[in-house]
Amino acid sequence: MNPIEMSEIGEVIRKVRKERGLRLEDLADENISPATVSNIERGVPHVSPTKIHYLMEKLGLDINQLPELLKDEQQKMQDLWLTLQSIESKLDLGVTEGLWDQLRGLDLDDAHPFAAYYYYLRGKYQKHRRNWKRAEREFSNAIRLADQSEEGKRENIEAASFNELALCSYYQNNLEQAIRYTENGIEAFLPDQGRRYYKYILMTNKAAYLEKAGRYEEALRAVQELWNHLPEIQNISVILYLYELRAVLLRRSGMYDEAIRYAQEGLEIARINKQFDRSFDLWSALGSVYMAKKEWKKAEICYRTALSLKGTFEDEAVFVSAYSDLGTLYMLQEKWEEAEEALSQAIELGRSLNDALRLVGALLVMGECKQKQQQFQQAIPYLEEALSLTEKYGYKQLQYDALFLLSRCWEQVDREQFSKTIEQMYQVQVELNQQKGQSLLDRI
Repeated sequence: MNPIEMSEIGEVIRKVRKERGLRLEDLADENISPATVSNIERGVPHVSPTKIHYLMEKLGLDINQLPELLKDEQQKMQDLWLTLQSIESKLDLGVTEGLWDQLRGLDLDDAHPFAAYYYYLRGKYQKHRRNWKRAEREFSNAIRLADQSEEGKRENIEAASFNELALCSYYQNNLEQAIRYTENGIEAFLPDQGRRYYKYILMTNKAAYLEKAGRYEEALRAVQELWNHLPEIQNISVILYLYELRAVLLRRSGMYDEAIRYAQEGLEIARINKQFDRSFDLWSALGSVYMAKKEWKKAEICYRTALSLKGTFEDEAVFVSAYSDLGTLYMLQEKWEEAEEALSQAIELGRSLNDALRLVGALLVMGECKQKQQQFQQAIPYLEEALSLTEKYGYKQLQYDALFLLSRCWEQVDREQFSKTIEQMYQVQVELNQQKGQSLLDRI
């Protein structure tokens, strides 16, 4: 029997058992264990055909009826599979009305061959609703069941679920956990099974999380490795994300002309394919390159173009960074009023969305902006809010940055607070060195 037949026979047996109100243990005897009954119902391929025939006889199922029973079951399974695919398609396209009721109505139990896929879709729905903890529970169930059915393996549900768990962690401001989940997904990925594009999604997301965590060398290596596989990547969004990442990392390395080239190439692809979110990312990346080159007018055009895309896609959080970057651009030109207006928009949006990482960035820039205008007392509340968030979410490097800016303010207005802040800076630097495993000899 092939795996598909096994799962279908198992589903027939499971339905008959449940219709008769029997437990696994009720069918067990000296010839067949509850575990074997469970394996048969789940379509585990290594079960002996003799055991299957024995179990069918116990249930009074005629072997001659099997073709007709299988035909009926095959039709039901095909209909159910198409329903699950329909739900996933709607989820990915943002059409979610009524989907949760539809999912709950299916009510598949853990022994169903499609259970892992079912829980995966439940997780995607909850993630779409930003119910992070509920989404995490659903994805964890999908991972638990993915290795127990051929369909779970065939669809690479375990790897896909780890990718979604990583996104949940990222949206909850836990970058290190996001990186770990992504690594788990890469390890779980089955290259000879379905959803082969997930390999590249996982690798690309890992590079993105590394970049956001300040691990730039690791991120650049990951992007360079992915670039060799560019012709194999089918997902246009992933391809464009790689263009953006490469432009950002080249800019950080001071290779501005190359960064501009990759950003512009990506923008052309994004425009042709009407990829609004990736167009936003690439315009922002290009703006950051021109800002680094001190080509202020070009940078402003890029950021203004990026901000004009607001409302064309769902993820509002990215506009926090765009407003912060525009504020930084004006601050560097000493256009204080324009800078504070853009930064106020960034802070307001960051607070409303509870996006801690981006909000910290906006608060730090606002604090620095006030500081550069000698408005030290006005800068302190912004910097203290940023410091509180960095302590809450464990952003050590940003915590150090917040303390550094605060120390410059306290130096002007309160020498006692200045001393306390310097002590805190020292302690955070010690912790940063411990995280990196650095000693004095490493820096000589």
